[in-house]
Amino acid sequence: MHSHHRATPLDIEPRSSTRPAILRPTPARRPLDRRLSVAAANWFSYVRLAHFSRPKTNRQLYRLVKRDQICRIVEVGISDLSRAVAMIEVAQRFAGDKKVWYTGIDLFEARQPGSTSLPMKETYRILRATEANVRLVPGAPASSLAAAANAHQNTDLILIGPDVIEADLIGAWFYVPRMLNESSTVLSERRGADGQSVFTSITRTQIAEWACQRSGGASVKRAA
Repeated sequence: MHSHHRATPLDIEPRSSTRPAILRPTPARRPLDRRLSVAAANWFSYVRLAHFSRPKTNRQLYRLVKRDQICRIVEVGISDLSRAVAMIEVAQRFAGDKKVWYTGIDLFEARQPGSTSLPMKETYRILRATEANVRLVPGAPASSLAAAANAHQNTDLILIGPDVIEADLIGAWFYVPRMLNESSTVLSERRGADGQSVFTSITRTQIAEWACQRSGGASVKRAA
Protein backbone atom coordinates (compact mmCIF):
# COMPACT_ATOMS: atom_id res chain seq x y z
CA MET A 1 0.00 0.00 0.00
CA HIS A 2 1.49 3.23 -1.06
CA SER A 3 1.72 6.16 1.36
CA HIS A 4 0.13 9.38 0.20
CA HIS A 5 2.00 12.67 0.41
CA ARG A 6 0.15 15.24 2.53
CA ALA A 7 0.66 18.96 1.76
CA THR A 8 1.16 21.16 4.82
CA PRO A 9 -1.67 23.50 5.84
CA LEU A 10 0.58 26.52 5.17
CA ASP A 11 0.79 25.69 1.48
CA ILE A 12 -2.52 24.17 0.55
CA GLU A 13 -5.97 23.55 1.94
CA PRO A 14 -6.87 19.93 2.75
CA ARG A 15 -8.47 17.95 -0.06
CA SER A 16 -12.10 17.00 0.21
CA SER A 17 -14.50 15.14 -1.96
CA THR A 18 -16.53 18.26 -2.65
CA ARG A 19 -13.90 20.96 -2.92
CA PRO A 20 -10.73 21.05 -5.03
CA ALA A 21 -7.42 21.94 -3.47
CA ILE A 22 -6.87 25.72 -3.31
CA LEU A 23 -3.43 27.23 -3.21
CA ARG A 24 -3.06 29.84 -0.52
CA PRO A 25 -1.15 33.00 -1.42
CA THR A 26 1.72 33.65 0.93
CA PRO A 27 2.46 37.29 1.88
CA ALA A 28 6.21 36.62 1.76
CA ARG A 29 7.98 39.93 1.13
CA ARG A 30 5.14 41.99 -0.25
CA PRO A 31 4.83 44.46 2.65
CA LEU A 32 8.59 45.04 2.56
CA ASP A 33 8.56 45.41 -1.22
CA ARG A 34 5.74 47.94 -0.90
CA ARG A 35 7.64 49.96 1.70
CA LEU A 36 10.75 49.95 -0.47
CA SER A 37 8.72 51.10 -3.48
CA VAL A 38 7.16 53.94 -1.48
CA ALA A 39 10.55 54.97 -0.09
CA ALA A 40 12.05 55.01 -3.57
CA ALA A 41 9.14 57.05 -4.92
CA ASN A 42 9.52 59.54 -2.05
CA TRP A 43 13.24 59.85 -2.69
CA PHE A 44 12.78 60.49 -6.42
CA SER A 45 10.09 63.04 -5.58
CA TYR A 46 12.54 64.85 -3.32
CA VAL A 47 15.28 64.80 -5.97
CA ARG A 48 12.86 66.26 -8.50
CA LEU A 49 11.82 69.05 -6.12
CA ALA A 50 15.31 69.87 -4.85
CA HIS A 51 17.09 69.85 -8.20
CA PHE A 52 14.61 70.18 -11.09
CA SER A 53 11.48 71.97 -9.86
CA ARG A 54 10.35 75.40 -11.04
CA PRO A 55 10.79 78.12 -10.04
CA LYS A 56 14.42 77.35 -9.31
CA THR A 57 14.51 79.55 -6.22
CA ASN A 58 12.19 77.18 -4.36
CA ARG A 59 14.78 74.41 -4.56
CA GLN A 60 16.81 75.95 -1.74
CA LEU A 61 13.77 75.73 0.52
CA TYR A 62 13.37 72.01 -0.10
CA ARG A 63 17.07 71.41 0.49
CA LEU A 64 16.89 73.43 3.71
CA VAL A 65 13.95 71.36 4.96
CA LYS A 66 15.90 68.16 4.28
CA ARG A 67 19.21 69.40 5.70
CA ASP A 68 17.77 70.67 8.97
CA GLN A 69 15.08 67.96 9.23
CA ILE A 70 12.48 70.67 9.65
CA CYS A 71 9.20 69.44 11.12
CA ARG A 72 7.47 72.62 12.31
CA ILE A 73 6.76 75.29 9.71
CA VAL A 74 4.97 78.63 10.08
CA GLU A 75 4.28 80.56 6.89
CA VAL A 76 3.18 84.17 7.27
CA GLY A 77 1.40 85.08 4.05
CA ILE A 78 1.02 81.91 1.98
CA SER A 79 2.89 82.65 -1.21
CA ASP A 80 2.35 79.42 -3.14
CA LEU A 81 0.00 76.67 -1.98
CA SER A 82 1.65 73.98 -4.10
CA ARG A 83 5.02 74.91 -2.61
CA ALA A 84 3.58 74.64 0.89
CA VAL A 85 2.39 71.12 0.06
CA ALA A 86 5.83 70.26 -1.35
CA MET A 87 7.59 71.57 1.78
CA ILE A 88 5.35 69.43 3.96
CA GLU A 89 6.03 66.34 1.84
CA VAL A 90 9.80 66.88 1.96
CA ALA A 91 9.59 67.36 5.73
CA GLN A 92 7.63 64.12 6.06
CA ARG A 93 10.20 62.27 3.95
CA PHE A 94 13.03 63.15 6.36
CA ALA A 95 11.20 63.57 9.67
CA GLY A 96 11.59 59.99 10.80
CA ASP A 97 9.01 59.28 13.52
CA LYS A 98 8.27 62.96 14.14
CA LYS A 99 4.96 64.54 13.18
CA VAL A 100 5.10 67.42 10.70
CA TRP A 101 3.25 70.62 11.66
CA TYR A 102 2.34 73.41 9.26
CA THR A 103 0.66 76.69 10.20
CA GLY A 104 -0.40 79.23 7.61
CA ILE A 105 -1.18 82.82 8.61
CA ASP A 106 -3.02 84.69 5.89
CA LEU A 107 -5.89 87.06 5.14
CA PHE A 108 -7.52 84.33 2.99
CA GLU A 109 -10.93 85.67 1.84
CA ALA A 110 -9.97 89.16 3.08
CA ARG A 111 -7.05 89.45 0.66
CA GLN A 112 -6.77 92.65 -1.32
CA PRO A 113 -8.55 92.81 -4.71
CA GLY A 114 -6.21 91.65 -7.43
CA SER A 115 -4.39 89.20 -5.17
CA THR A 116 -4.45 85.47 -5.85
CA SER A 117 -7.62 83.95 -4.41
CA LEU A 118 -7.00 81.70 -1.41
CA PRO A 119 -10.23 80.43 0.19
CA MET A 120 -9.48 79.18 3.69
CA LYS A 121 -11.64 76.04 3.52
CA GLU A 122 -10.13 74.86 0.23
CA THR A 123 -6.62 75.69 1.44
CA TYR A 124 -7.14 73.55 4.53
CA ARG A 125 -8.50 70.65 2.47
CA ILE A 126 -5.45 70.66 0.17
CA LEU A 127 -2.92 70.94 2.99
CA ARG A 128 -4.67 68.41 5.23
CA ALA A 129 -4.51 65.83 2.43
CA THR A 130 -0.79 65.53 3.23
CA GLU A 131 -1.79 64.12 6.66
CA ALA A 132 0.37 66.73 8.38
CA ASN A 133 -0.96 68.58 11.41
CA VAL A 134 -2.33 71.73 9.74
CA ARG A 135 -3.52 74.94 11.37
CA LEU A 136 -4.70 78.02 9.50
CA VAL A 137 -4.89 81.40 11.25
CA PRO A 138 -6.90 84.07 9.42
CA GLY A 139 -6.16 87.74 9.93
CA ALA A 140 -3.53 90.44 9.66
CA PRO A 141 0.06 89.19 10.05
CA ALA A 142 0.97 91.13 13.20
CA SER A 143 -2.12 90.33 15.28
CA SER A 144 -2.31 86.72 14.06
CA LEU A 145 1.37 86.05 14.75
CA ALA A 146 1.03 87.55 18.22
CA ALA A 147 -2.01 85.35 18.94
CA ALA A 148 -0.34 82.18 17.65
CA ALA A 149 3.14 82.63 19.14
CA ASN A 150 2.66 80.80 22.44
CA ALA A 151 1.19 77.75 20.69
CA HIS A 152 4.10 77.60 18.23
CA GLN A 153 7.18 77.25 20.36
CA ASN A 154 10.06 75.26 18.86
CA THR A 155 9.16 76.28 15.32
CA ASP A 156 11.91 75.16 12.94
CA LEU A 157 11.12 77.48 10.02
CA ILE A 158 9.27 80.80 9.82
CA LEU A 159 8.75 81.90 6.23
CA ILE A 160 7.48 85.43 5.60
CA GLY A 161 5.82 85.77 2.21
CA PRO A 162 6.52 88.49 -0.37
CA ASP A 163 3.13 90.14 0.03
CA VAL A 164 3.76 90.81 3.72
CA ILE A 165 5.26 94.29 3.88
CA GLU A 166 7.43 95.68 6.66
CA ALA A 167 4.61 97.70 8.22
CA ASP A 168 2.51 94.52 8.52
CA LEU A 169 4.93 93.08 11.06
CA ILE A 170 5.56 96.08 13.29
CA GLY A 171 4.71 94.91 16.77
CA ALA A 172 4.83 91.22 15.80
CA TRP A 173 8.59 90.74 16.17
CA PHE A 174 8.26 90.95 19.96
CA TYR A 175 6.56 87.54 19.89
CA VAL A 176 8.88 85.79 17.45
CA PRO A 177 11.79 84.89 19.83
CA ARG A 178 9.51 82.70 21.97
CA MET A 179 8.64 80.68 18.86
CA LEU A 180 12.24 79.76 18.05
CA ASN A 181 14.57 76.99 19.11
CA GLU A 182 18.35 77.20 18.94
CA SER A 183 18.48 76.03 15.32
CA SER A 184 15.40 77.79 13.90
CA THR A 185 15.53 79.61 10.57
CA VAL A 186 13.57 82.77 9.74
CA LEU A 187 13.36 83.69 6.07
CA SER A 188 11.92 86.72 4.32
CA GLU A 189 10.79 86.19 0.72
CA ARG A 190 10.89 89.10 -1.71
CA ARG A 191 10.41 89.23 -5.47
CA GLY A 192 13.30 90.50 -7.55
CA ALA A 193 13.09 92.65 -10.66
CA ASP A 194 12.74 89.49 -12.75
CA GLY A 195 9.78 88.32 -10.68
CA GLN A 196 11.76 85.51 -9.08
CA SER A 197 11.71 85.02 -5.33
CA VAL A 198 14.74 85.97 -3.26
CA PHE A 199 15.05 84.51 0.24
CA THR A 200 16.87 86.45 2.94
CA SER A 201 17.77 84.98 6.30
CA ILE A 202 16.84 87.15 9.28
CA THR A 203 19.31 86.87 12.14
CA ARG A 204 18.52 86.63 15.85
CA THR A 205 20.21 90.00 16.34
CA GLN A 206 17.88 91.65 13.83
CA ILE A 207 14.83 89.99 15.38
CA ALA A 208 15.87 91.14 18.88
CA GLU A 209 16.39 94.70 17.60
CA TRP A 210 13.00 94.81 15.92
CA ALA A 211 11.35 93.24 18.99
CA CYS A 212 12.65 96.15 21.09
CA GLN A 213 10.95 98.61 18.72
CA ARG A 214 7.52 97.20 19.53
CA SER A 215 6.44 99.96 21.87
CA GLY A 216 8.25 102.76 20.10
CA GLY A 217 6.62 102.08 16.74
CA ALA A 218 9.89 102.63 14.88
CA SER A 219 9.93 101.56 11.27
CA VAL A 220 11.37 98.13 10.54
CA LYS A 221 14.14 97.94 8.01
CA ARG A 222 14.26 95.04 5.60
CA ALA A 223 17.00 92.51 6.27
CA ALA A 224 20.06 93.18 4.17
